[in-house]
Amino acid sequence: MSLPSPAPRFAPPSPQTADRPRLELRNLRKRLGDTAAVNGIDLKVAPGESVVLLGPSGCGKTTTLRMIAGFLQPDGGEIHLDGVVASTAAFALPPEKRQLGMVFQSYAVWPHRTVAENVGYGLEVAGKKKKEIEAGVAEVLDLVQLSALAKRYPAELSGGQQQRVALARALATKPSLLLLDEPLSNLDASLREEMRFELRALQKNIGLTTLYVTHDQDEALVLADRIVVMNKGRIEQVGTPEEVYRTPASRFVGSFIGIANLIEGEVDAVDRGAGKVRIALDGGDRLWSRAPARWLADAAPGSRATVLLRPEDLRLEQPQTPDQERGIEASFLAESFLGNRYELKFRAGTTPLRVQTRRRGTFVDGRARLWVRPGSAWVVA
Repeated sequence: MSLPSPAPRFAPPSPQTADRPRLELRNLRKRLGDTAAVNGIDLKVAPGESVVLLGPSGCGKTTTLRMIAGFLQPDGGEIHLDGVVASTAAFALPPEKRQLGMVFQSYAVWPHRTVAENVGYGLEVAGKKKKEIEAGVAEVLDLVQLSALAKRYPAELSGGQQQRVALARALATKPSLLLLDEPLSNLDASLREEMRFELRALQKNIGLTTLYVTHDQDEALVLADRIVVMNKGRIEQVGTPEEVYRTPASRFVGSFIGIANLIEGEVDAVDRGAGKVRIALDGGDRLWSRAPARWLADAAPGSRATVLLRPEDLRLEQPQTPDQERGIEASFLAESFLGNRYELKFRAGTTPLRVQTRRRGTFVDGRARLWVRPGSAWVVA
């Protein structure tokens, strides 16, 4: 069951605030013991934008979220909400004064309260009158399709329904920014996939500004307008889902998001006008690859380079209009059936390669030539 497409419930930003970031982090820093958990990050989140903090455990994404929420105070830098300073090393606005909503990984719904009572709690704390609370609860329960379950207790709900209760409670106070800390990680795989699309539809339909923390790359790709990839307390790259997947800024980003085939070689020719280089791979083959502008500016024949190829961009069939490339010669190792595709493992020289294809391959003496989809190869720093 998918969520409906209601008219926007949150007022759009006024002309005076439309260009002002809903959230701005300036050189934000935080140490936890001897570790620089957040080590000088800068970020702006625009009104109505969905931004996802993505990275492995310990990269600093949850620490960043907790500082924004007001649960931790930074050691340095500043947090601005709607142009107002919310936190510095010397000052911290209390969490309840920040006009934020928060959805936790553990749902954090009260077992002794009904669905309606859970959702209305924030309105009670805000001192709203009974009729206002009832109207607000009814509105947000309708939004997340829980109206029929208003009188149930959490123990009578599924995991997905409890997560919707937590989301409804956060939305009931009409926050200017919604923070979500891995809210789907406790759901089973099929429900988690369904909820990703429901959350995205809800965020777009009501124009809600969200900052979402996850280590799940699939969630990030579905939910984000922009992904912030973090590693060891720093930001490695900020970009659209397609940018961080197709043109990663570093080996870490390329390897962390999706499956990466990384092949080493030397620059053989440079075409700065076309934004690409030809790489003589260590295995003996050659291929043309796009490259970042800053890297390309210093590229010269003989320079070492690492090329990223995604598994879906390697083909077993020679293109009908072959170019001057001969493909990559490889040895077949293994095959797995994954339902909607086959995943094949090869070795080119000493480099392992993974290929995803809709059809099974046939090989002579266990050898194959892999053809690269034009324009898909990318040099990573």
